[in-house]
Amino acid sequence: MNVSFQVEKWSSALPELRPMFSELWDDVAVDKDRFKAKCEEPKYKVLEDNGALCLTTARVDGKLVGYYVALIIANPHYEGQGLMAYTDMYWLNPEYRRGNLGLKLFTFSEDVWRERGAVKAYSSHKLHKSRGTMFAILGWKPTDLIYSKIL
Repeated sequence: MNVSFQVEKWSSALPELRPMFSELWDDVAVDKDRFKAKCEEPKYKVLEDNGALCLTTARVDGKLVGYYVALIIANPHYEGQGLMAYTDMYWLNPEYRRGNLGLKLFTFSEDVWRERGAVKAYSSHKLHKSRGTMFAILGWKPTDLIYSKIL
């Protein structure tokens, strides 16, 4: 099994990513009766063209099995303190969740963010699909609890 991690262009990887978005939604989404998975692809393209979108991927024998999408931007209330990486979404095919492939994808992503100048990263996980143990292993610390409400 040949495993690789790389940075890819959103627009180039999109044909392979599209079916995975539904799998991510099926896996972790809440309020499925109200919201459907559908990426606004033109907006992601604008983020990519502006250099703010960072897509890291995991491939096994060339097949896309996981991805991490983050925005790398300056936070407007931390002026002059550097870029920060904000998670948009991440997913790993369940067939590859055993072992440490997920940890390696996260570690690779962190390295890429640092190379792009990020000084801090923010991520999350669904409470019903906790990834808290993984975050702890990677040295992340819990800082916020997010609430949501249908309006």
